[in-house]
Amino acid sequence: MNITITLETKLEMGVRKDRGTGCMGYMPDGTRYDDLLLVFGQPQAGLSSDGKIKAEWYGRINGMPFTLYDYKSPLAPEKNTDWHIGGNNHLAADFLVAHFNAVMTHKGDAK
Repeated sequence: MNITITLETKLEMGVRKDRGTGCMGYMPDGTRYDDLLLVFGQPQAGLSSDGKIKAEWYGRINGMPFTLYDYKSPLAPEKNTDWHIGGNNHLAADFLVAHFNAVMTHKGDAK
């Protein structure tokens, strides 16, 4: 049996991040910084005060807060392919990955 699900996402970037978000998931393996720039624009924050994060995006997807960041990576953001998704529930991470994959798929179709 095949099931097709259509998902609409409303992405709001730069919406003030909520305190208390925790790691809820990860971007797909091999996600490049340039791909994140294409989908989410420039990071809203750079180096964190404790030095654990070098690049961070934040916003809301379908009303749920999220953060996207390079936690404790030894690499410069431009070389990193390991990105964490923070939020208050796993659904935000799932929606963010689905949105990212849809944009990247559509980008590939436009070539």
